Amino acid sequence: MGVIEDVKDKASAAIETAKLNSKISSEHNEINAVMKQIGEFYYKKYAETGTADEGITGFCKTIDTHNAAITDAKAEIERINAKIAASAPAPAPAAATGTVCTVCGKENLPGAKFCIECGGKTAVPAPAPAPAAATGTVCTVCGKANLPGAKFCIECGGKTGSAPAPAPAAASGAVCTACGKINPPGTKFCTECGGKTGPAPATAAVNGAVCTACGKINPVGTKFCTECGGKTAAGSPAPAAAGTVCPACRAQVAPGMKFCTVCGAKV
Repeated sequence: MGVIEDVKDKASAAIETAKLNSKISSEHNEINAVMKQIGEFYYKKYAETGTADEGITGFCKTIDTHNAAITDAKAEIERINAKIAASAPAPAPAAATGTVCTVCGKENLPGAKFCIECGGKTAVPAPAPAPAAATGTVCTVCGKANLPGAKFCIECGGKTGSAPAPAPAAASGAVCTACGKINPPGTKFCTECGGKTGPAPATAAVNGAVCTACGKINPVGTKFCTECGGKTAAGSPAPAAAGTVCPACRAQVAPGMKFCTVCGAKV
């Protein structure tokens, strides 16, 4: 029992000693904080009057030396930043995106020879090169564009065909009454010849099923191309026509068609 009590007493003593050491450290920190306040008080008086009590003048002058070094370092940073800013190249002016009218100054579309606002001549810059036409093979199953020469689709594995030519956009804008050129909407004078313009005539919508392989326009409702047998866009059923009967599905095929429009079989 004596040993156990002795161990307990030592443990309690260690805990108490640790608490006392912590208190001593805390008191030292408080003293240092007060000493710092005393130092700041005397340095403030020195900075205001230029004099200090004997014994602390040396400390104050040491602080002055450090403050001067800080000021010099900040000035050097500003000098370096100014040098970098001065050596930076000036931003290039934005490139002109169109032709400017020599009469009224309005900016027109690239390549315009006459102003769309007043009909005056424009300063025409060198024409930009035309973008290359898109080339590649289109999947006849999912329609994905593949690399030129690809025989099978990289997306679904279906067969591919040549990329069909894009359908021409419907004409919109102002048509020149002199040369027939279609100008941007709102144009008062033709950008090609300077003639007066009018509204563009309405164009008829294209009807039919377009082949996803060769681009041929087939009759409305055709499921397979009558030229190459490729799949087409779905549509309403085509009217019955007298002609050949498909040997595979017995559907009526119009005269002159090479493939059945219902099942794609050769006729």
